[in-house]
Amino acid sequence: MAEQNVGIEVSVWVAKRMYTLLFGLVIVLGALGWAIYADGSVIWVAIGALVIIAATSLVMYLNHSQLRDFSKAMHMRLNGIVSLGHDIVAGKSVVLPTDTPKDMITHVTESIHALLIEQQGKIGKLRITDHVFATAGEAILVSDIDGKIVDVNPQLLKITGYARDQLIGRPAGMLYRNNATQNSSIQIRDGLIDLGHWRGETVFVDCSDCAIPVLLSVSKILDSQGVRQGYVSIFADIRHTKEVEEKLRHLTTTDRLTQLPNYATFSQILQERIANPGLNQKQSLFLFLNIDRLRTINDRHGPENGDKLISQVSAYLEMVLPKGSILCRRSGDEFIAVVPVEQVQFLDQLKAALSLIVVSVPTYVEGQAYSLSLSAGGTVYPDQAKTLNELLLAADAALQLSKEQGRARLTWFTEALGDLVSRRRFLEEKLSLAITADLVKPFYQPEVDMRTGKIIGFEALARWDDDIFGVVSPAEFILIAEEGRLIERLSGSLLSQVLSDLPIIIKKFPGCKVAFNASPHLFRDRTLLGLLTKDLHERPEILEGLEIEVTESHAADSAAEIFGQLKSIRTLGVEVAIDDFGTGYSSFARLANMPINRLKIDSGFISALHDTTQKKIIIAIINLAKTLDLEVTAEGVENLEQRQALIVAGCHRAQGWLYSKALPLADVLKLEPVLAVS
Repeated sequence: MAEQNVGIEVSVWVAKRMYTLLFGLVIVLGALGWAIYADGSVIWVAIGALVIIAATSLVMYLNHSQLRDFSKAMHMRLNGIVSLGHDIVAGKSVVLPTDTPKDMITHVTESIHALLIEQQGKIGKLRITDHVFATAGEAILVSDIDGKIVDVNPQLLKITGYARDQLIGRPAGMLYRNNATQNSSIQIRDGLIDLGHWRGETVFVDCSDCAIPVLLSVSKILDSQGVRQGYVSIFADIRHTKEVEEKLRHLTTTDRLTQLPNYATFSQILQERIANPGLNQKQSLFLFLNIDRLRTINDRHGPENGDKLISQVSAYLEMVLPKGSILCRRSGDEFIAVVPVEQVQFLDQLKAALSLIVVSVPTYVEGQAYSLSLSAGGTVYPDQAKTLNELLLAADAALQLSKEQGRARLTWFTEALGDLVSRRRFLEEKLSLAITADLVKPFYQPEVDMRTGKIIGFEALARWDDDIFGVVSPAEFILIAEEGRLIERLSGSLLSQVLSDLPIIIKKFPGCKVAFNASPHLFRDRTLLGLLTKDLHERPEILEGLEIEVTESHAADSAAEIFGQLKSIRTLGVEVAIDDFGTGYSSFARLANMPINRLKIDSGFISALHDTTQKKIIIAIINLAKTLDLEVTAEGVENLEQRQALIVAGCHRAQGWLYSKALPLADVLKLEPVLAVS
């Protein structure tokens, strides 16, 4: 249309010039006619001819000059239009002059300017798109309607290792790992048909046929009429993400130290087996195993070496357990194993073989050979227990019996042991209620000076009289409290009652000390120190009459853990005694550094005083105490012979049934300050 307008403008200009020429010819012809018809003179004819020639030359000159000027102006303005187009396409900002004549050329210029500005926007978008295509972090593949590759970006070449000419014109499907993504291919096809797009995870292959997990997005390419022209596929390499996911899965399912399945994973595996009809009727042996005295190893050689031993035990169990066994580390020094019974007729032989593996475990500590033992409990699935909880309860009951019988053994669950488990479960429930109601009471056994019979102290002993079970032995319910994680509550209840009774006892027996037995569990997380500090703030004077007793075996096994706490306890004004002395191992150097005031000789030595060797041991303990400036108390004194032998050996303090059994507070207050031998 613009070209047609330019042609019209040029035609008008030429027509104007022709009108001028014709007008000049008319004048010339008129002059010539006048000259001829005026008088026919040759002279006038010549003059007329000259006038015609002159006029014609003038007209031709004028037309040529105007034509040249017009051509020059047209050329300049057309060059301006071309320059305008170049500037706009190059992305330059262009402003049209306002003083141009409002003719058809200007109109054409403005039209071209508007057209090119619109095209400039489209070109800018194409440049951005091309930049994104070239620099995108994701791989981009464009295919035609037949699925052949039309274009790929550099990132796709980087991820797959292909060269561009290896892909262009080839089927896009060559990048798919068909044997791994058959279902994905079907999903992609259905998604494109139904929705026009698909997004999800699949697997591609690189030029070496190595799998590449990718997050893929595919969509149709449609023209302005909505007709499909091809497809664009964008995918991100998620190999790193998959590696992180695998590491996280490994961390959440595997024990960090031993690389065995952790307890959560083991539970899931076992639950799946139990739920599987084909497996849940097959016999298996369920074992609960503990490393014996790992705490001692940690104290002597450090926790790092303790961890190394746990790893060595793990490797040992994996090696010696029968093929097909499942082994996991539950926590700390605890392992659980499920051993399949391949042939029922050899069940007893399998049990016997398993019993041998716990006796001695070869390990190394700091380059030196070290023999460990395991305590274990076992039960038979599904004969004796059918659920994971039942299996744990049965195996744990058998494990506890192994520990009570001296460790380094595998004990198998029995019906009698099952009755014991039931009793313990009921007792645990009742004990929790009894602790809340302060029904577990402190009874007090007097400590006397055997030379005079004067009461010089008491030991608080826990007693529980249940309305159903009757009098429950402390050995039983304290063990239940420790295993059922009730020991902190029980100790807190008992200590509170002892501190309430203490002023009353001291008032009746001035200068006495009341000893409180501290469970080893109370030294974990500084629980005992926290309880005493709390009472100190509430009753600052009350702790002066208190004495804390710690068993020798725990003090020896966990010296690093409790020595600092015992020193802090002594700064509160509380004295410290070593209970059951002689049953553990305390070197002279360690004993000398212990923050203690007194030794209490274990009743087992006192009952064997008739034995010469035992008597020598007692004398050695008494002399050791004197050397370290420690007081000595003999426990379990029951007859006059023992009393006399102890006095001769230099031990003057004792407690036992010779003088009195443990009594409730009301009966304690009825005692005379000096006890006669009963």
